[in-house]
Amino acid sequence: MSNIKVTDAGFQLRDVSVNFTAKSAAAVGRYLKQKIGHQLQERLIVMSLNSQLDVIASDTIAIGQISSIVVSPREVFQVALLNNASSIIIAHNHPSGHLTPSKDDIALTKKLREIGQLLQVPINDHFIVSTDDHYSFAENQFE
Repeated sequence: MSNIKVTDAGFQLRDVSVNFTAKSAAAVGRYLKQKIGHQLQERLIVMSLNSQLDVIASDTIAIGQISSIVVSPREVFQVALLNNASSIIIAHNHPSGHLTPSKDDIALTKKLREIGQLLQVPINDHFIVSTDDHYSFAENQFE
């Protein structure tokens, strides 16, 4: 079930009917390709996980332009904390179809990992998806 929640700061799209365990990058990649791979603007999703890596919720927290998106670390972790997540996966799409992480993608991932460690809500992975494929920072040993 998806719904739109309107707030003073904007909107949030939420999918609480996610029913899978995020133990495999392939499974997460398939879900994300279906959810945001075909979108024409960049979207950022936060997938909240419990300690068994079951997906508690999947929240779209930002919708950007065709080649950029503005992401607030506060919004990323606000969703995670409100969902009582043990850890999270972040993901965004590249409408261009190019899956290579940009300098901004790498900088964002590093920054969010640092904040996640401080808050004790680690980021398990960051995915970039297109209509055809996905890139997983964890699968590519990104540090």
